[in-house]
Amino acid sequence: MAKKIGEKMKDGLSETKRQIDKRFENLVGHRDDDGNFVIDMIVRDDTNFLSPFSESRVPVVNGDVASFVENRTKSVGTKEKLKLKIHSTCIDKTEQEIYKTAIKEYFSESCAEVDAKIKRNNIISIFLLLLGILTLSAMFVLEKYSISGIWTEVVDIVAWVFLWEATDIFVLQNMELRLKRKKLLSIIAMSVEFVQD
Repeated sequence: MAKKIGEKMKDGLSETKRQIDKRFENLVGHRDDDGNFVIDMIVRDDTNFLSPFSESRVPVVNGDVASFVENRTKSVGTKEKLKLKIHSTCIDKTEQEIYKTAIKEYFSESCAEVDAKIKRNNIISIFLLLLGILTLSAMFVLEKYSISGIWTEVVDIVAWVFLWEATDIFVLQNMELRLKRKKLLSIIAMSVEFVQD
């Protein structure tokens, strides 16, 4: 009896999980025949599709377009192959090519920003590590010359704060940035398809 109840509960949970997965996929996107995770975007008016500003001569998409893509891919794994399917009747063939380039350019610039932050974090963490080691050395010098115990404790605390910050920046913050970089790279590699409907 208990075994049958357990099996029914297990089947019920499996069915519930399938339904949740299906709802999630419908909210975020769906898969095509090639296994790509498809994100549908409906564009009724493309007047503001491109940003009026750009760092180079290559146009970039408006922040709202980029935000839409980022939000739709937020819950998708970084190893997933993505496809952005833009449904519109107001985008012509010339604009399609410009928009494809603008999407890749926007996310390439974002990826370059993340790379710069990782490099900056590495420099800061090395500096803090050296500062922490130097401060610890100062603590040993203070102890050797029997300077007040309070000062050695203060120096000890400061040294460990420097060392903790170096670890936090190098390990935790950079890990988050590396994950963001992987997500951006998957968006840059995503195929963009335009559908006239």
